[in-house]
Amino acid sequence: RHRRQRRAWAPHVDACRRFVQEAAERAPRGGRALVAGAGLLIEGPLAALAERFGEVVLIDMVHTRTTRRQARRHPNVRLLALDVTGALATLDAALSGGVPLPSPTPPDLPGERFAFALSCNLLSQLPLLPLDAIDRKAPNTPEAERERFARTLAGSHRSWLARVAEQATLFTDTESLWLENGTIEEREDSLWGLDLPPPDRAWDWDIAPAPEEDRRRSLRHRVGAWFNLAAPAGT
Repeated sequence: RHRRQRRAWAPHVDACRRFVQEAAERAPRGGRALVAGAGLLIEGPLAALAERFGEVVLIDMVHTRTTRRQARRHPNVRLLALDVTGALATLDAALSGGVPLPSPTPPDLPGERFAFALSCNLLSQLPLLPLDAIDRKAPNTPEAERERFARTLAGSHRSWLARVAEQATLFTDTESLWLENGTIEEREDSLWGLDLPPPDRAWDWDIAPAPEEDRRRSLRHRVGAWFNLAAPAGT
């Protein structure tokens, strides 16, 4: 999609990179940095992070060839394939065994605490695959239980990020808007009911201009970005 919509995505990508660089500059130089949801590194300025930190760990379920190629350019960048929710294996077992949905247990990471951790447009996406699995394998699961599970996944991700790093930086889409002829026709919260403080930065992302997803309507995401969700409120 980024290849097809490169022009529409450009302001979002630029905003992400400026935000990440500004956030990284608030962390001590030379420590360890973590990027959760590294993806194709479209929104994360890897070269700037590798220059600032002594080690950069990129975490994702799968690392693409493009990501591996970029990582090889920097000797202090390491790839780690990991489920940051800690829920997928236990969820699969629960659905196969017909038992209640599990509580997510995000993984502990080896080594000392990170100086800087970045969740890269990940929080809103974490419940999607698990909810799809629930729909397929346990379609009679009550809606309230599905919503609780999704909200718990999002909340535990925020807590995990603050637990593994001194500075827990995060950006994510907060709202989805469907527009037709410039008018908002439909809007949906993307945070699964998670209560977050007002973002430090915010912008719009025209992720799917018509007819990418719909012949007449365009999809726009509102994006929020927080420099440090591990910091006490008001700092």
